[in-house]
Amino acid sequence: ACPGIVEQTMARFADLTGRRYGLVDYAGAPDAERVIVIMGSGGETVHETVEALAAAGERVGVVKIRLFRPFPADALLAALPRTVRAVAVLDRTKEPGAPGEPLYQDVVTTFTEAVADGRLPAAALPRIVGGRFGLSSKEFTPAMVKAVFDNLAADRPRNHFTIGIVDDVTH
Repeated sequence: ACPGIVEQTMARFADLTGRRYGLVDYAGAPDAERVIVIMGSGGETVHETVEALAAAGERVGVVKIRLFRPFPADALLAALPRTVRAVAVLDRTKEPGAPGEPLYQDVVTTFTEAVADGRLPAAALPRIVGGRFGLSSKEFTPAMVKAVFDNLAADRPRNHFTIGIVDDVTH
């Protein structure tokens, strides 16, 4: 019942303030090929960057996750354009020893289960990479967002990257 209760509360909030939020919100080109999935305040930096890049003709978008648990897998799949070819999932944490950060793992699971169940809303499974931002309270800038989109455009995008700081303590 939790997602429904959260949606009802968000609707009441919208009535009071005029600001609308969904469990998952998409912004960007309707035919985006490259999409960033993110939670929290970093989503606003990505959103503003997406608006500028899309206005310049780039096919990019952002999915902002507003409810983490229970994870809104169906809403995520519904929010994505059918044209998506590459997804970068940005977490604001580093999980040493894990195969990926929490949001990244949920997105990968959502996509693989959608493929297995025949519910994938895209022509093909997009390439999915994960990254970290805002570690050590590092500022998250539009230039960093652009770098993530540039990475997604590469033939072999880097996976499990960190934006903004050098976090290799092993040299």
